[in-house]
Order: sequence, then C-alpha cells, then structure tokens
Amino acid sequence: MANFRTHIAGAAIPSVAAAGTLFAADLIPAEIAVAAAFLGALGGILPDIDAERSLPTRIIFGALALAGACALALALRGQIALPLLGALVLGAFLLLRFGLRALTGWLCVHRGLVHTLPMAALVGVVVADLAAFVAPSDHAWLLGAFTSAGFIVHLVLDELFSVDLLGVRLKASFGTALKLGIRRQPIGTLVLYAALVGVVVLGPPIDRFARQITSQRTHRAIAGVLHLR
Repeated sequence: MANFRTHIAGAAIPSVAAAGTLFAADLIPAEIAVAAAFLGALGGILPDIDAERSLPTRIIFGALALAGACALALALRGQIALPLLGALVLGAFLLLRFGLRALTGWLCVHRGLVHTLPMAALVGVVVADLAAFVAPSDHAWLLGAFTSAGFIVHLVLDELFSVDLLGVRLKASFGTALKLGIRRQPIGTLVLYAALVGVVVLGPPIDRFARQITSQRTHRAIAGVLHLR
C-alpha cells in the first residue's frame, strides 16, 4: 500500500499541472484553478477516511469540520445573537469532527466500499452538486472531475504498490482498491450505486461541461499551452 506522502504527491502533482494548464489556456479563472488543484490533491487522500487514526482521516475530518463551522457562521451571521451563534458553530465543529468520524469508523472497513470506483464517482458528483451553489455548472463539474481523478489516482497507487516487482508476485492486498463493488456486501454496493444515481439526478446540468471538454476550441487552447501544435 502506498503511504501518505506518495498519495498526496501522486494526486497533487497532476492536479496542479492540469489546473495550471487550463488556467494558462484561459479556459478557467484563477480561483477555479486553485480550487481544482486543491480538490484533486484532497481526492488523493479521501479513500483513507476508512482507516482509523490515519493522518489523512484527521486532516479530512478536521478540514470538513472547519469548513462546515465557517459555512454555518456565514449563513447565520447577523440573524441570531452572537453567543448562540458561537454555540452553534462550536457544536457543528464538534459534530463533524468527532461525531461524523465515529459514524464512518463504525460503518466503514478499510479497503471496503470506500476503496471503489463508484465511490470515486460519488464524491466527485457530490462536490459538483455543492459547487453548483456558488459556481457555474461547467466549473462545478470540473471541480467534481478533479476530485474524482485524485480519488482514482489513490486507488491506482494502492494497486501498483500491491505488486512486488522484485519478487514477481502479487501481494494479498492486490485487487482490494480498484474495484466496482464488493460481492460480500451486495446491499452496501447497491446502496452505493443508488446514491450515485441520486446525486447525479439532483446535480447541475452537465451538457455545458460536456460540450466544453469535447470542443475543438478547448483542445486547441490546451495544445497551444503545451506547444503541441
């Protein structure tokens, strides 16, 4: 299994390069490029939320708790008394940091359903759904795509590190990361796919994003930055 540094570098380097290329090609604004690079790197450690007491787990739930508390503070600012606002923000932070972490620790098994391709797709669509509240639909889907890509990089690295090239053999962990589901958990796998369909249906329109990533203008702009023409 790849370690934390390998996962974060393996996802961050291509994410920064891809986001930088899109920005240099004048296809996305600077703030979207920064967010895409960050989410791609974050996606590279997201699968390890199913590992108890791991560094990625602490980072992810700490960041999630801080983001949730800040979002609540901004949403309720000026609407309720300051002491009550402070109590609610603190409660939200503790609930996300410790309550949600305890729940995922109870539900998840390491290298279980979290380490699957449909989960990679699910987190990307969820990011796109949330980003659509503050960004155009094409940018929202782009941010989701970066998150899923980083997630998949993590799974690929786990599989690559499951191959012992020196001994020319496969380790016991081979095949436990890059998979479509778990036969031993048919109900959980079905729920995962149902959740994926649900968030896609509820998500922003994808047609504009699809047109942009397939357009000749986009391809020419990227080729120009990479000096491929």
